[in-house]
This record gives sequence, structure tokens and C-alpha cells, in this order.
Amino acid sequence: MAMKFGRAHCEELKKLLSPYQARDLYTNEDGEHYAQELTFLCEDQRCRALLTPVGIYMARKSKRALHFRTKDTHASDCDFLQPGASSAPSRSPAGQEDDFKPSDFPTELDLSPCPRKGAAGGGETTTSGTDDETGSRRKTSTRTRYLDLVVDCYLSEDNASKNQLLTIADKTKTFTRFFKNIQYFQDETGLIYHGLIDDLRLYAGKGVGLRFTELVWVNKKRYRIWAYVPQKRIDESRRRKAFLTEIDELEKAIKAGEQVHAFFVGAYPLRSTVENRDGSQFEVYRAELSSIDHLSLVFAEPNQR
Repeated sequence: MAMKFGRAHCEELKKLLSPYQARDLYTNEDGEHYAQELTFLCEDQRCRALLTPVGIYMARKSKRALHFRTKDTHASDCDFLQPGASSAPSRSPAGQEDDFKPSDFPTELDLSPCPRKGAAGGGETTTSGTDDETGSRRKTSTRTRYLDLVVDCYLSEDNASKNQLLTIADKTKTFTRFFKNIQYFQDETGLIYHGLIDDLRLYAGKGVGLRFTELVWVNKKRYRIWAYVPQKRIDESRRRKAFLTEIDELEKAIKAGEQVHAFFVGAYPLRSTVENRDGSQFEVYRAELSSIDHLSLVFAEPNQR
């Protein structure tokens, strides 16, 4: 049986990391571990079996949640092999190795900008404030800056956990009620809006525009909906290169007719007037994102590392 984990000991940092923190380290151009594939081990000090990072280094993020998977055999006295062990990892037959779902849902999504310089893996905070690697399990993270984690939790089949409360800015709702299909964005502001993408526009020196497949009806008229990331927000991000690589993959996927689901937060679509090259004008609804971290793309299938 395959064993999968939502946390691992990082040999280089000598601390526990979630897969989202590991991905952040890998894509953070300001960090000393940028573009480095680190070594991850079982968090049990008596074991330290080698683990494989799954999805962490991929250019495309799929519906499969990021996680760590057993590569080497665990020690016979590994805590995770003991009957009734707490914080047990998920297990599945070898033919179903990609069905990992997160089990520890955060209680808050922090939308504040992540500083360009700072401690490694600083995207999550824990209720205990420590990375405890003793025999007792530390408390799980309650706050995260990673929209990808929140999206993975929403896409999981853990309906009980999706009834837990989540706070974003001044709103507190269950996980399920925070997600709104983009065509119904008028129902409420301050949510996580999502839908399939059918077009991508690269505005040289100005930013990136993603067009949703679904249209919105306003006063008996249909309008296109766009999510727009200004060039300034791209350039100021410590994840700029990783974001541009992901946008390249999005362009390829759209041209190939592949499904890509986009989720965004911290922005709300407003009616905007767009001018064509010939001088004609038309109206769309556009949400302008204040950070590239407020956009999460889910590709139909994972691609290269």
C-alpha cells in the first residue's frame, strides 16, 4: 500500500514542511533554495524514510493535491506503521497513488502580500508556533497564504471537513459557501470565484488577461468575464518566473483544447469598457487581481516537472 503525507521533514532545513511550503521555497526567487529540489524524509525521527514530493516541482498543477509519497520502506518502529497511530497518513493501493486529499483544512486565508525577503517557508503559521519533531504531534496550521491549499481542500471529497469554517478578510463561512461559480459572481462580493478558461491575452508590458468560458447576464445582456493580472503585480512578485511559466503552460493548454479551471480571490468583476484596435468599443466584466498569489490554476492533467 502506498503511504502519502501532508507534511515531511526537510533534510536541508532541518524542519517540517508542508508541500505548499516546499513549492514556495522552490519558486521563491529571493530565497537561497530557489529552484533546488530538496530532500524530504518521514517526520518520525526513528524512521526518516525517503519521501517523494508529488506535484511540487511541476509547471502545471492538477486536481491532485500536492503531497509527499513513500519512496523507501519505513522503519518497522515508525510511528506511522503502528496501529491506531495519530495523524496517520493516507494509504491506497499502488494503482491509486494519486488520490491524496488534504485532511488538515486551514481556518483562515491570509490575503496580505508576502514580503520579498523573509524566513523560508513563511506562508503558513501554526497554532503551536513551533515545528515539533518529538513523539507528540504538533498542532496543524490554521492560517495559510496559499490559495492552492484552499482550492485543494475544496476539491477534496472530504465533505465533513468542507463544512468547517474558513475566514477570508472580514468574511467567515464554510469552505463550500466561499466558492462561487464565476457566472454567479453578482450573488456576493468577497468570495473565491472560479470557472473554466477559454482564452488568454498577453498584453506586452501591461499584464495578463484570462477569459472565462461562462458569461454573465446583466439587464438581459450577456457579458464576457475576465480576470486580469497587471504587469506591476507580476514584476513585484518573488514568484515571477514560476508564474510566467505557468501562464505559458496555460497558453499551450488552451490551444490544445484542454480544460483549465481558474480560481481567484481578493478581487471582484466590475464592468469595464474595452477599445478595439479599430476604435470600436465593447463592455466586459473584469476582476483586477492585486497579487499573482490570488490566482490558482488547475490543469486537467499534470505535465512536466
